[in-house]
Amino acid sequence: MKHAFPLAAPSLAAALLLACCGSAHAQASQDMPSYPRRTVKIVVPYSPGTSADTIARRAAEQLSQRLGQNVYVENRPGASGVIGTSYAAGAAPDGHTLMVGPTTLVITPAFRPTPYDPVKSFVPVGQIAESAQVVITGAATPARDFKELVAHLKSRGDDASYASPGIASTAHLYTTVLQNMVGVKMRHIPASSLNTAIMDVVQGSVNMMIAPIEAARPLVASGKLKAIAQTGGARSPLLPAVPTLAELGYPNYQLAVWVGLYAPAGTPDPIVARLNRELEAAFDTEAMRASLADTGFEVVLGTPEDLGRLTRTEFERWSRIIKTEGISPE
Repeated sequence: MKHAFPLAAPSLAAALLLACCGSAHAQASQDMPSYPRRTVKIVVPYSPGTSADTIARRAAEQLSQRLGQNVYVENRPGASGVIGTSYAAGAAPDGHTLMVGPTTLVITPAFRPTPYDPVKSFVPVGQIAESAQVVITGAATPARDFKELVAHLKSRGDDASYASPGIASTAHLYTTVLQNMVGVKMRHIPASSLNTAIMDVVQGSVNMMIAPIEAARPLVASGKLKAIAQTGGARSPLLPAVPTLAELGYPNYQLAVWVGLYAPAGTPDPIVARLNRELEAAFDTEAMRASLADTGFEVVLGTPEDLGRLTRTEFERWSRIIKTEGISPE
């Protein structure tokens, strides 16, 4: 005698499979909304040609291909990045407005009141890159290495000085940490721009500066500046013969300018996760690493949580240092 129920089993299995697939599809649709639905813009709170702008344009080009929508850069410079950052913080949290934020994202609000909070106003998408800086001095300075430079600065007493592009710039803050670490006090000589500050060192009117490697390298190559030490955790390939401060006995001094991608607070987690995956795929290539290395940057990637942790700890660090040192806009 033949039984009917074995014939029904495949149909039952199929029905269960369809039900499971349908449920999984519905869950996936719920977890991953249709994105992007239109053009995506990346806000850069600085002028075209800056490091943040260069990195943002590389990100826009790659994300356009990976997201299947046009992604473009919109520069909104002014007020040390406050204008563009405020605009991005107030944008709709739907993933169609993003922002490239460099280290100044946390330094500016640590220095003076801003309409945004660097931690609460944004959702971190992922870090993109970082760049070590270089300690430079003029060609006429007798110091040949960092130890001799410190001795030279101490010998100058109250005449020792350092340059920066302005109060609370990374050059100002990084040198503040450095001089406290080695026991040297120098006068801060802020200039009107990065190039002006570097030229003050070239001309010898200021003793030293911590400057971006890509900006200082041509003058180091021409012999107008001496590169004494690097501030990152490893030597930059642009200055392979220049040791890091960590190598010279200062392992806690590892400061680098970093750049990350952010979205307005409230942007859905699935959109942030998608952007993080595409960002990592775009920059984790030999071609992209080589391209950024030519500008003094190293590709550094990670999770949204990694960038969130960096943003929070850096904001706390510079807030504490600025307060302790009494640094103010006045």
